[in-house]
Amino acid sequence: MKILKYSLLIITIITCSVKSYGQLNPMGSMYYLNPYLANPAMAGIEKGWELNGAYKAQWTAIENAPAMQAITATYGSENKKVGFGINLYNEGAGVIRRTSGKLTYAFHLPLNSEDNFIDFGLSAGITDEWVDFNKVRGDITDPSLYNFNQRKVYFDGDFGVAYRKRNLTVQGVMPNLKLLFDRDLKRQVADRYFYMVSVGYKFINDENSALSSWEPRVAYRGVQNYKDIVDIGVNTQFFGNKLLLSGIYHTTNSVTIGAGTTFKNQLSVLCQYTSNTSDLGSYSNSEFEIGLKYNFR
Repeated sequence: MKILKYSLLIITIITCSVKSYGQLNPMGSMYYLNPYLANPAMAGIEKGWELNGAYKAQWTAIENAPAMQAITATYGSENKKVGFGINLYNEGAGVIRRTSGKLTYAFHLPLNSEDNFIDFGLSAGITDEWVDFNKVRGDITDPSLYNFNQRKVYFDGDFGVAYRKRNLTVQGVMPNLKLLFDRDLKRQVADRYFYMVSVGYKFINDENSALSSWEPRVAYRGVQNYKDIVDIGVNTQFFGNKLLLSGIYHTTNSVTIGAGTTFKNQLSVLCQYTSNTSDLGSYSNSEFEIGLKYNFR
């Protein structure tokens, strides 16, 4: 019985750690390359189809370290008033795996000009968590492992709003709505952000300037059972969009830097490096991410 209790305790700790780390260190692509990853209201803000993919490896020196993959597809209507999206996400750390799929509907309400909108977006879908027995190092007959896999697939969603006026973008997001309505689940989860607000403004230079544009942005994430996090970053584009450079400072004392390019105004590639937070810097190495975006416009 003691072995069973310890096994359940270990699985619970691992599960909470995976959730918290994935939430406090999300995909870096969400800041500039693919804002739909963070906010469903950003689905279809441009007309036509857009396809995104991202892979992030964390703590690469550790066996079975956390890894995240995301694939999204969005569509914006011809009048730019309606957007649709699909978000497929997979995450693993150690023996724990998590997969989710969500569909998104976004409505873009035009105001008094063609480049002035209020956006609303809602994503809804399912999430499944399980133990991968192929990665278990120990007694695979332990009942606690099977009990963990008996948990049901659960329904979850995200809600987001945004205001866009020319080069100004203001966003607000409430991810993981299940935590908002399920108080028992909320008490059991630590270090998971339950809202985010951000403000960004894109400055566009003269077309003859090597620095084509630069976009500073500040984001504030309210975190459950942990200190809130502020992200301060800037994204720059040189020679049109031939060279992309970005940097983001997180108040967890970590930094994300990225570099990329865009081919023929359709295919964008972004590589990012994130240093570990101050609490983890002595125990593991950093994180690496690659993101791809292709628009069919």
